[in-house]
Amino acid sequence: MRAEAAPGAATRMSFSDIDGWARDDQSAALAAFRRSCARIVSLPAAAPLDTKSGDTFYGRAGDWQPACHAAALVAPGANNARGFFQHWFVPVKYADEQGLFTGYYEPEMKGALTRGGVYQTPVLRAPPGFRMVAGGGSFPARAAIEDGALDTEKLALVWLESPIDAFFLHVQGSGRVKLETGETVRLSFAAKTGHPYTSIGKLLIDRGELTRETVSMQTIRAWLLAHPADGRALMRQNQSYIFFRILRNVKADAGPPGAEGVNLTPGRSLAIDRAYHPLGTLLWLTTAHPTVDGSGSVPFARLMVAQDTGSAIKGRQRADIFFGSGTDAGEIAGRMKADGELIALVPKDIAPR
Repeated sequence: MRAEAAPGAATRMSFSDIDGWARDDQSAALAAFRRSCARIVSLPAAAPLDTKSGDTFYGRAGDWQPACHAAALVAPGANNARGFFQHWFVPVKYADEQGLFTGYYEPEMKGALTRGGVYQTPVLRAPPGFRMVAGGGSFPARAAIEDGALDTEKLALVWLESPIDAFFLHVQGSGRVKLETGETVRLSFAAKTGHPYTSIGKLLIDRGELTRETVSMQTIRAWLLAHPADGRALMRQNQSYIFFRILRNVKADAGPPGAEGVNLTPGRSLAIDRAYHPLGTLLWLTTAHPTVDGSGSVPFARLMVAQDTGSAIKGRQRADIFFGSGTDAGEIAGRMKADGELIALVPKDIAPR
């Protein structure tokens, strides 16, 4: 089956035309791609790569499975990884306008398994039998849940110090909670209520509190801390509410699982709009990311794997870079907002001519 690109939407390229291709260490991308391949090879050959994406441009699972089987046999080393991708894939450039790229990470915060003292903000698991309804249906929205519409004591996985920490945990979709015993609880997205997601950063821009140039996770957090009452009301305007699960038997250096169900790789995993890019596909990203101290930016040109998604990610040239865990990752991810471009890597047999 040959993929049919929309008229004028995409054209084949040469790898030599990709700025930075020869300088990237594709062995890191290959390791991430192998994780996606474990899912892809388990699918029927005629199945779409992703049930939430169309299969005309990227083909079907069977179009990717030969490359996935070959990926398992590639010898270590950047040159071998680069040769693998060049043998099996063709870069395809979109005719879209320049894209917008942001970042996310796995935050770390203090918490407790039981309510008490400063730990008064719960992180909840989904109620028994919960099923998401688009738009939320009659299920309680954020404000009602925070006011006790659910059995908080029974559903709480952990308790946090700050409602702001809990809010950003919802935005990021995963986190590490450090207990006073020294143990760490890993939390991962489990479900969402289905109520619409509202960006409180955009609301602050609309109010004139922040500008498009200054808005970031850091400036939003600072505003919330400076305006406790108004901040609580503002956070509640995002009606979407996230339920979590505890990750068990996960290595400390492993990333959280993304929407594809595989562990994310810092600097190689992308959250994308599944309407345009199936999970597990390969994308070359050219952009720049901020330094840890926010004083400048660093060029970013890497082969990435689409392994996650997010409510705020809409469009073909729109993605979130996973930057890893902890403070430094948060400093970069929180300030990340840059133009750039995605180029798809498509199996040779189905690439548009």
